[in-house]
Amino acid sequence: MIRSFRLLSRRRRQALTGAGVAVAAVAGFTVYHVTSSEADRPLNVEFVLGGGADGAGEGGELKISGSYAGLAAAPDGTVYLFTQEDDGMVMWQRKPSGATKRTAVSGLDEADAEQAAVAPDGSVYLAAGDLWKVNPEGKATKVVRTCRKPDPLATTVKEFCAGEITGVALAEDGSLYIGDQVNWGETASYVHRIDGDSVERVAGRPPRDGESYKRSNPAVKNGVNPAAGTKAKEVLVTDNWNSGWLASGKDGLYWRSGPGIVRIDRDGTLSPFMAAAAPDRVTEGKGPFDSAGKARDAMISRNVSDGPRGGLAAVPGRGEVYYADSGEYYRPALEGPYRWRGASSDAQKELLEKSTNGKLVKRVSDGELSSVIAGVQALATSDDALYVAVEAETGDDRSTPENWTTAVVRVGLP
Repeated sequence: MIRSFRLLSRRRRQALTGAGVAVAAVAGFTVYHVTSSEADRPLNVEFVLGGGADGAGEGGELKISGSYAGLAAAPDGTVYLFTQEDDGMVMWQRKPSGATKRTAVSGLDEADAEQAAVAPDGSVYLAAGDLWKVNPEGKATKVVRTCRKPDPLATTVKEFCAGEITGVALAEDGSLYIGDQVNWGETASYVHRIDGDSVERVAGRPPRDGESYKRSNPAVKNGVNPAAGTKAKEVLVTDNWNSGWLASGKDGLYWRSGPGIVRIDRDGTLSPFMAAAAPDRVTEGKGPFDSAGKARDAMISRNVSDGPRGGLAAVPGRGEVYYADSGEYYRPALEGPYRWRGASSDAQKELLEKSTNGKLVKRVSDGELSSVIAGVQALATSDDALYVAVEAETGDDRSTPENWTTAVVRVGLP
C-alpha cells in the first residue's frame, strides 16, 4: 500500500507533528470560540461502551484503553468499536442488551478507519485506505487494495484498485458501496459498487485532458449542487481530501462530494442535499438541534484535523442524516451551549477533561440544518439512534496506545 503522510497511522503522525490523538466517542462538546450561554439545553447522552474506571463490568462500565481506530453500528443497535492497543488492534462489540465482547484482530494493525459498516453476518467493513473486512472472529482480509496508479473504470476486483478508500456503506438490499479517490496526477473521487468479484462505477468520472477543476465547469458544479437530471457518472469531484464518505438512507445513497452532500437516486441521477448554495445565510444556532438554516445553502468546511476527517450516516427510522464537519478543532465540555448531561461518574468526567480535539456533528432533518455535538472522533447510526466516539489522553507518551482511553456514547435525539 502506498502511504502518503495523511495515510500514516495517527501514532506515527503524532510523533512527527506533536499533534494529539482523540480517543472515544462522546456527545455534547463545546466549540472553543463559543462563549454564549443563551441556550440552556444540555444534550442527554448515555455511555454505552467505555467510560468506566477499570476493566470490570460491561458496556459503559468498562474502561477501554487504546486509541480510536473505527466505529460502526448495526441496524439493531449493536455497536462495534475498534481500538489500537500496544499489542495490536481490538474489536469491541456491545449488544443492545449491554453484553460486551472483546476480540483481538488478526491480519490488520494500526488502521485508522475513516468509516465502517456492519454486514448482516456481523462482519465489519473498514474504509482505512484499503477496504478491509473483519469477520466476527476478528480475522481481517483485504477486499479492495490501494495503488499508485488506480483505474477507476476497471470492472473486476482483481483489476480494480484505488488511491484511497474513505467511505463504505451497505444498502438495505445488501449492496456494498465504497467512496474512493485518485490522489496522484489528475485527482478525482468516485463511488463504486462491489458485488463479489465485480466492480461497478456508480458516481464520478475521470477529468478530461485540460478540464477545469473550478465550479464554473458544469461537471464540477453538478458534483455539489446538481441540476435536475444530472447523471451521477457524469460529475467531476476533485476535492478528494474532503470527499468520499457515504450513507445509505431510505431515499438513496448519500455521498459527500467536497463542500456538499449529494444523494444518488435509484435511477442513477443526483439530487442536491447540501449544495453550498448560499453559505452566508447559514447561522451557528444557539444550541443542540437549533435550526441554523437550510441545508441546501450550507457548505461543509475543509478539514483541518489530523484524525479521521469526515463522517456521514443516516437514521432511516427518523429520516435524518448526520455528518461531521472538521473545519475547526473542538473539545467536549460540561459547560456552555453544547454541554452534555450524562457524565455522572468520576471516570466519565475525567474522560471529558482529558479528551482531545474532535469534530462537530451536524444534522439535516426536513431540509433544516442544525449542530448537535462537538469534539467527537467519529459517528455511527442504527435504525433509530446516533452514536459518537472520543479519545482522551491519559499518559505522557502520545505514541503509546495504552496512554489513551476510548468511549462511545448514545446521543439523546429530540
